[in-house]
Amino acid sequence: MLWDKALTVANDAKEAQVLLPIATTSLVFSEQGVDLFIKIMNDNLTKKIQQGQTKNNPFLPYEEQMFVCNVGNEHVCLLNKYPIGEPHLLICSKAFISQSSLLDLYDFSAWIQGVTYPNVLGFFNSASEAGASQRHRHMQLMKTVVPLEDMILSGKLPFRHKLFTFDRINSEKAYFCYLAAMHDLGLTPNNATMNINESIECLPYNILLTQHWMLVIPRLTNHIGDIFANALNYSGYFLVKDQQQYDWLTDYGCLRLLTECVSP
Repeated sequence: MLWDKALTVANDAKEAQVLLPIATTSLVFSEQGVDLFIKIMNDNLTKKIQQGQTKNNPFLPYEEQMFVCNVGNEHVCLLNKYPIGEPHLLICSKAFISQSSLLDLYDFSAWIQGVTYPNVLGFFNSASEAGASQRHRHMQLMKTVVPLEDMILSGKLPFRHKLFTFDRINSEKAYFCYLAAMHDLGLTPNNATMNINESIECLPYNILLTQHWMLVIPRLTNHIGDIFANALNYSGYFLVKDQQQYDWLTDYGCLRLLTECVSP
């Protein structure tokens, strides 16, 4: 079981002090009747940024203490060294594949092995403009509630998106829904043939994925002011650097920020 193994590896890594969580303080902010979570980041964020500046690809090679297991023939499951929650998992392609190219069926097959559990959220940042910090193909997983789930499923999101719901998710169903969303949202080139597993560069977008629904969001920018937004923000979680950014965000409006980061 992927999550059983992940929890064991995460506990070992935590005891060895090789995990560096980037957010410790969590505050609840209510907006439009929804309780959103705003986490204040700590000094480990600086270490993450420094690693990104000095190491071109943290997944080739990856740190052995981050390794959880192989997931199929094409992917590995790793711990996120700089987790937002614990454990925070990454499903990474073994070979380098561009984060901004079209996901394929193998990606969904590997990713969904970690999604089909209660209270698991999968999320994906397709490019820098969508909040990606690494160019190597990786999908993410966390065990967490989704604060915006009711708004997502009720069709009340105030920005452009495509939503699919499932009685029981499987990789083929999710993959073909994904292809439909990419086409309908105009995220692939007009001349793309959309063949299975074809390599196509895409416009920026995010995915949220659970065992019962998938949300695809076209992105315009990765920030408003000094606040950066990735896929996790669209579940109802936000990261700020300090109290000043917290005050700015709560005054500006979390949902307003999400809306203005979406391609119109």
